[in-house]
Amino acid sequence: MSKLVFALIVLAVGLAAWTVIRQRPIMREWPLALVPRLVLAIAVGVPALIFVFSVFRIIPAGHVGVKVLFGGVDPVPLREGLNVLWNPLYEVVLMDTRVQKHTARYDAASKDLQAVHVEMVLNFRLVPDRAPEVYKGIGLAFSGVIIDPAAQEVLKAQTATHNAAEILLKRPAIKGDIQRDLTTWLAKYGVELKEAALSNIRFDPAYEKAVEAKQIEEQKAEQKRYELIQAQRHAEIVTAQAKGKGDAALAEARGVADALRVKGEAEATYNARVASSLTPVLIQQQYLARWDGRLPQYSLGGGVTPLVQLPGPSGGEGGNRPAR
Repeated sequence: MSKLVFALIVLAVGLAAWTVIRQRPIMREWPLALVPRLVLAIAVGVPALIFVFSVFRIIPAGHVGVKVLFGGVDPVPLREGLNVLWNPLYEVVLMDTRVQKHTARYDAASKDLQAVHVEMVLNFRLVPDRAPEVYKGIGLAFSGVIIDPAAQEVLKAQTATHNAAEILLKRPAIKGDIQRDLTTWLAKYGVELKEAALSNIRFDPAYEKAVEAKQIEEQKAEQKRYELIQAQRHAEIVTAQAKGKGDAALAEARGVADALRVKGEAEATYNARVASSLTPVLIQQQYLARWDGRLPQYSLGGGVTPLVQLPGPSGGEGGNRPAR
């Protein structure tokens, strides 16, 4: 619109200048006669060029154009690229449809009435087809008008259903619920939510100190429990080692006793077998086998010759002959 106004001003000024210049007699002489023609060409050519170029509108990538004519908004947006507007009176407002980042800190309360401070990061984009509606109903600063109140309300609704201790433990589930509810909320206003993230969750300092003290006590109790378990395991290992040594010594003593018993029984059996096999004939044969044929020499004095009784072959009469 401003370009067309400028073109009309140029046309009016140019025509007025052309009218004044051509009425002067001096301008009828050569070469000054060309000046009125030049002024007329500029007065008509410049507005004509402005009008022609106003028909063609270029929308940058990642944007849409909202057509506005005397305050009225056309419901059909202009897509990115080259567009032709046969009515050059339209004013085109560019709106960004790329994914944008919105970061804000919100305050809420848990189910057990603990203050919760959450920093949320939202990735969103404007729905291209609904850009005229958003521009008409909200304006270009729609993120602060729509997103902040929606995020605050959805966060409060979710944290009110969980205790403070559960919020950190159930963080992924709470994040999913917030993203679902916030997507539904923003879709009513032509805004598409891509992702919602809970980048930081904090509580009041007093509550955080109480939680920290509780965790420290739980860690100490867990350490004591661990030390007690380790002591019990050590005692069990020592007992098992002592029992193992005692069992080994007992087994060794039993083995030695069994060995001695077996050895004694073997020797007794052997001796019994030897004793049962010693007959008089066997003894006489063993004696004769070892005798070298000499008689023992004894001196009794007085020329007395001793008598030695030799056992006979069968122990009968023939075996009792005196020997000289």
